[in-house]
Amino acid sequence: MAQTGNFKSPARMSSLGQGAAPASAGAVTGGKPREEGLNGVDFERRGFLHKVVGGVGAIVAVSTLYPVVKFIIPPARKIKVVDELTVGKASEVPDGKGKIYQFNEDKVIVVNKGGALTAVSAVCTHLGCLVNWVDADNQYFCPCHGAKYKLTGEIISGPQPRPLKQYKARIEGDSIIISKA
Repeated sequence: MAQTGNFKSPARMSSLGQGAAPASAGAVTGGKPREEGLNGVDFERRGFLHKVVGGVGAIVAVSTLYPVVKFIIPPARKIKVVDELTVGKASEVPDGKGKIYQFNEDKVIVVNKGGALTAVSAVCTHLGCLVNWVDADNQYFCPCHGAKYKLTGEIISGPQPRPLKQYKARIEGDSIIISKA
C-alpha cells in the first residue's frame, strides 16, 4: 500500500498504535536521550564528514607542500674542512692560464705563471661573482662589475671592498696541492 502525505502526520501517528509518542529530534534508538548516552561524543554524520574531509585535505596539503619546501630550502652540505688538498694534475693548468678548483667551502683559481703557481680565491669580494685570469693584462677580472685584481689578489680598481683571499699552491709529482696561506 502506497502512502501519501506527511510521514509524521497525526493521522499516521495514531495508526501506529495507542499512545505512541511522537519522535523527538534528540532521541536515539533505545529510547535514551542523546545527553545520557556517550558523554561529550558527537556522532552526527555531518561533523564526522567534516573531520574526515578536513583530515584528507590536510594530508593532501602536506604531501604537496613537503617537496616544494624541500626544493626551496636545500639540504645543508657538510664539507670536511682540510688544511691541504690535492685538486688536480699540473698538466691541467698550462703556462699563462688559470683554472678554478673547489677547496673546502671556497673556489680557488690557480694560475701558472712561468712554472710558478699562484692561488687566490676565485670569488670576487664585491658580489660573489667568479673572477677570470686575463694573461694579456696580467690580472684577474670580474665580469660582473669590472673589478680588477693583481696576480696576488690585491685590488687594482673597481667597487670591491677587499682583496682576494690568498692560498698556497705547489706541485708535487704531477699533482697540484692547495693549502691555506
